[in-house]
Amino acid sequence: MSFICVGLGAGHLYTGPGLRVGYADIYNARALVELTGEGIGPAPEASFGTHFFQDLVESNIYPLAIYLDDEDVVFNRDFFENTPNCLTRFLPEQAAWEASLRLIEVASYRPEHHIELVMDDEAGKSVAYLEKIQ
Repeated sequence: MSFICVGLGAGHLYTGPGLRVGYADIYNARALVELTGEGIGPAPEASFGTHFFQDLVESNIYPLAIYLDDEDVVFNRDFFENTPNCLTRFLPEQAAWEASLRLIEVASYRPEHHIELVMDDEAGKSVAYLEKIQ
């Protein structure tokens, strides 16, 4: 099962004990999205050239930074904050993380749909939307 992982900027992620995530946890991801902006964390630094970044690229896992303070950015917080959290349905043993970790099953939110993410690196633009499964 593939997924897209959306997380808060690094300045926010490492303020406590945190959730340990290794490559084995994300190898089925199709994108790693890092949110940054006022109250979330500092702008992410490009990790181009690191071994981890190279592993992502070779595995077709696409990194994406979203700068929420940018006036051109449209981000549907309601979708990410208010859709049902399916974490304990898929991983009941991880119930302790339910307040910090959200697992959104798009088909539970909108039946017969999935999330489509389109990125244009040259234009520096990306868009994600829900699309009906063909």
